[in-house]
Amino acid sequence: MNIENKSSAYKHRDSRFKVLFPKRIEKVILSIRSLKKLSNKTNYVYEEKQIYGALTSIMEELNELSRSFGLKRREDDTNQNIFSEINSLKKDLNTLKIRFKHQEWS
Repeated sequence: MNIENKSSAYKHRDSRFKVLFPKRIEKVILSIRSLKKLSNKTNYVYEEKQIYGALTSIMEELNELSRSFGLKRREDDTNQNIFSEINSLKKDLNTLKIRFKHQEWS
């Protein structure tokens, strides 16, 4: 439908969205960049568990946001599963590394 054929209320809501949406997206991007600065381990101390927890919360909010806009999410594309998978692989590699070191010392 052409916007010229819409009511003035529709046009007003449309123009408000077009003004607010980019501003809010920019705020989100700036906040993410600000969080990224905290990754500098020379200035901050943190555990990976804290980061995974925070990123999981952020991803849950993003998933909720996409649902509120009516966007569907593929079930096989869950970011939480990806992080769980990465965490599991890291633990397995760490365990293997420890076992290998113990065998070297024996």
